[in-house]
Amino acid sequence: MGTGSVGLALTVLLIVFPRHTLLYNPLYKPDTNCSHLCTCNDNPMESTMKHYNEINFGLMGEKFRPELKRFDPNSQYMVFMGIFAPILHRIATVSCELTDGLSHSILSLLNGMEDITYTALDVTCRNGENLVWDIPSWSTSFNIFTSDNCTIVPSVDGKHIVLPMNLWIIDISAGGLDILEKMDLKFTMNTLALTIRGSNTTTTPRDWHDKYMLSAAVISLPNNSIERFECYLQFTHRLDTLNLESNKLTRFPDCVLDPRVMHLNYLSLADNRISDLSPIFKSIDTTLVPDIRIINLSKNEIRGIEPIRDMGSLAHLDLSHNFIKELPDDAFVNLRNLERLYLSHNRLHMMGLHAFIMNFRLEYIDLSRNALTSLTSEQFPEGRNQIHLDLRYNRLVYPPFKDCSKRKSANISFTLRSGFNPYICDCGMVEFEKCVNWLDSLKVNGTTAETVYQDMRNMKCSSPYWQKGMALGELYFTNHCIISENCPFSCSCTVEHVNTLLVNCSSRRLLEMPDTLPSYPNKRVNLYLDHNPLQMLSYRSYLHRLSELHMHNCLLTFITPAAIAALENIRVLTLHNNLLQKLPRSTRNITLNYAVNVTLHDNRWACSCDSLWLPQWISQHKSALWMPGNIVCDYLRKPVEDLSALDLNCKSSNYFLETFLMATLIMLTIFSSIGIAVCYRSEITVLVFSKLGLRLKNSFSYGDCFTPYDAFISYSQDNFRYVVDTLVPHIEKLPQKYRLCLHYRDFPYGESVVDNLPWAIRLSRCSILVLNKGFLQKEWSIMEVRASFQRLLLVSNKLIIIVTNDVCVDDLPPELRAYMNTHDYLRTSEACFWQKLEMFLPPKPKTARQHEPGPTTQGNTETVSDGGAGDYMPRTSEKNNDTCSEVSDVSYRPGDTADRG
Repeated sequence: MGTGSVGLALTVLLIVFPRHTLLYNPLYKPDTNCSHLCTCNDNPMESTMKHYNEINFGLMGEKFRPELKRFDPNSQYMVFMGIFAPILHRIATVSCELTDGLSHSILSLLNGMEDITYTALDVTCRNGENLVWDIPSWSTSFNIFTSDNCTIVPSVDGKHIVLPMNLWIIDISAGGLDILEKMDLKFTMNTLALTIRGSNTTTTPRDWHDKYMLSAAVISLPNNSIERFECYLQFTHRLDTLNLESNKLTRFPDCVLDPRVMHLNYLSLADNRISDLSPIFKSIDTTLVPDIRIINLSKNEIRGIEPIRDMGSLAHLDLSHNFIKELPDDAFVNLRNLERLYLSHNRLHMMGLHAFIMNFRLEYIDLSRNALTSLTSEQFPEGRNQIHLDLRYNRLVYPPFKDCSKRKSANISFTLRSGFNPYICDCGMVEFEKCVNWLDSLKVNGTTAETVYQDMRNMKCSSPYWQKGMALGELYFTNHCIISENCPFSCSCTVEHVNTLLVNCSSRRLLEMPDTLPSYPNKRVNLYLDHNPLQMLSYRSYLHRLSELHMHNCLLTFITPAAIAALENIRVLTLHNNLLQKLPRSTRNITLNYAVNVTLHDNRWACSCDSLWLPQWISQHKSALWMPGNIVCDYLRKPVEDLSALDLNCKSSNYFLETFLMATLIMLTIFSSIGIAVCYRSEITVLVFSKLGLRLKNSFSYGDCFTPYDAFISYSQDNFRYVVDTLVPHIEKLPQKYRLCLHYRDFPYGESVVDNLPWAIRLSRCSILVLNKGFLQKEWSIMEVRASFQRLLLVSNKLIIIVTNDVCVDDLPPELRAYMNTHDYLRTSEACFWQKLEMFLPPKPKTARQHEPGPTTQGNTETVSDGGAGDYMPRTSEKNNDTCSEVSDVSYRPGDTADRG
C-alpha cells in the first residue's frame, strides 16, 4: 500500500481531531463491555495495519511487487504514527460471527466502544444475515470495516449507505447485488482502501461522479458484473492500485491511461473478456503519456498485438492466458523501461526477428506454454541486462542459443529454463554440446552450463524413439549423432566421431539408389546399399563425396560410365556377389588412387577380346583388391588377372576382319534358314524334343543350376486347386525330379507373399506364371508383383506362362502381351500340353542332386515317395490318356497368328 497515501490520510485525521484532544483522552478502556456476538481485543496499531496490508497483497499485485511482503516499520506511515505513539499505538478490534439469520445493526455490534476509541470491525455472516448501516457520517472512531457474506442495508429504506469520513479501510464481500449503487462516497476523505465484491452493477455508479477520495490508495472492485468502467471519482494524488479483476469488461477503459484523470501504479484487468485494446495502441494526444507502472491483462480474449503506445513508466506487462499467435517486430518498441513481460499460456508460434531489441531494461520474459519452434539471440538486446527467459512447454526442437560457443565475448546475457520441449536429439545437438562445454570452461563469475540452462534435468529427447526420455546432458553427440533431414526413406543417417557421415540403407528392399543424401560439409560419407535388389549402379551427384560405397549382395548387372568416373576418389568399394559381366570400357582410364579395399569377386565376368584391358587394370589395383584371384571368367573358370589373348583366340591384327567375316557368315546362315524355320518353328521344336530329347526353344537362359529350386510357380488364389491338385503333382513326378517353390509351403512363415517374390525368383532356375482372370484382377494389379517379374527378365531367368481357358489374349495388358510374344506360353486346353510343358522346363545337369530331400506336405493325402526331389505325388488310380497325335497342334504365340494365315 502506498505509504504516502496513508500518511496524508492520517494528517487529515489529525486536523479533524486536534492533538491536545487526543493526548488527554484515552483511546481504549480495558474494561469495555463487548457484544455477546463478538470478541474484542486490544491490538497494536502496527500489527493491525500489517494484517490488513497482507489481506490486500493479492489485490495490489503481489506477483509483480514482492516488496509488498516486506512491511517497513520505518515507512512514512509508521514514522507518522510514531510521533503520536503514546496515543495512537493501539486499536480495538471487534470480530463477529453471525449465524442466527437475523438483522443486526453496526452500532449494536460496536456496543461498549467509546466514541473516541479507534475501532476495527470484522463481521462474517454464515446465513446471509443483514447488517443495518446505522453509523453516522461524522463518526471518527469507526476506522476499519470488513464483512463477508453479509447483506448491507441502509438504516432508512430508500437511502444510501454513507461512509464516514474517517473510515480508513472498507472491504465488503457479497454485500448485496446492489451494494455498489447504494454506496455514498461524499464524505470519504480519509478512505485508504475501498474493496467491494459481489455486485451485479454493470457500470460505475453515476452517483460517484465528482466525488473526491483524497486519501485513496486502493480501489478494488473485483468479482462484480461491470461491463463498462468510467472514471467518475476524483483523486488528488497517485492512486496505487485499481483492481477490476473478474468482471465482464470487453474493452480497455480509456480514462485510466489519461494522466489528467488518474495516476496509477498498478492496474489489474485480469479475468475479463477484453479483446479491444485500442486505448493502449493509439493515442490522439501524444503529449499525454501515462505514468502507470504495472498492467495486468491476463486471462482475457486478446488475439493480436499492435505497437503499444509510449508509456514511459511501464515496467511490468502481463498478457498471459490469452490467444495471441504472433508478436510483430514493433510490438514493444515504445516501452523503453519495460522490465518484466508475461506471455505464457498463449498460442505464440512466431515472433519478429527483432521483437525485443529495443527493450534494454528487460530482465524477465515468460514465454512458457506456447508453440514456439525456435528462438534467436538477435531477438533480444545484448550487453545491457541479463535476461531470464522461461521457455518451458513450447515446441522447441533444439535448445535456444545452442550456438553460444561461437560468441566472441564471454559475457553471457541470458539465463533460461527450457525444459519439457520436444527436442530432436540428432546432429543439430552437436552445437549445443559445444555450448555446454564452453560454458563450463568459462569459470567467470560462477558461470556454468547449469547456471545458464537452469533446468537441464528437464531438457530431454523426444526423438528418435530409442533415445526418448533421455536427458540431453547424458548424451555425447560429438561421438554419435543422427541426421533426420534429407535422410533417404527407410535408411538411417548418423555422424560418427564428428568427421564421418554413415548412411545405412542395407537390406531395405530398395529398387533404386537414393536420389539425395544429407549435406554435411567436410565429412567423409560412407553409403551402405548392400543386400538390396538393385540392378544398376547409376550416377548420383553424391558419388563424388563418397569415401565408402558398399553394394555387395545385390542384383547389379550394369554400371554406368558416369558412375564409375564419379567414384574416382573412393576408398572402399564392395561389388562382390552380384551379376556383373563387365565394367564400362572407360574404367581402364580410371585409377582409384585412394582405394584401400575393392571387391569384385563372385560375379559373372564375361571375358572377351573387348575386356583384355581388365587383367592389366586388376594388376594395377592388386594391392587394393580383395581376393583378386577369385575374380574369375564365367565360362573359362580362369582368374581374370591371368587372362590373355591366347585364351580367347584373339589376334590383334586380324581381329576385326575375323569378327566381320564371322558376323557375315552368321547373318547369311540366319537369312537362309529363316524361310524354313519361320513357318515351322513350333513344329520343329516339338518334333526334335520328342524324338531326340533336344531343346531348341530356349530364348532365355535358365538360372544357376545350383539354386535350391528348379521352378517357382506363381498363381492366383482363385486357381489354387488346379495348381496344387493337378499341375504340381504332374511336374514333380517327372523323371527329372524337379523341386518346386510354392509360397504356401516354402515362404518364411508370417511374411508377406509380395515381399518374398524377389527372393523366390532369385532362388529358382525358372518361373512359371499360371495366368487366369483372378491373377489379372488381383495379383497383377499389385505394383510389387509386376516389379518382381520385371526383375526376373533382367536377371535372365526363364519365364513360362500357362494360360487358362478363361483368358482372352487380346484383352491382356500390353506388358503381358509383350511377355507372351517373347517367352514360352501354353494353354491348358491344347493338345500335348504336358509334353510341351516338360520341354519348356529347365533340363537337369548331369551331376544333379540325387539325395536332397524334397518338399513335404501336410494333411490326410497319402503320398508315394520315389526317393527323389519330387516325392510329393498323391496316389491316384487315374492314368493320363492324353496323347500327342499330331505335331501340328502345338502351342503358338500371339505373334504367330499372322504366320498361320
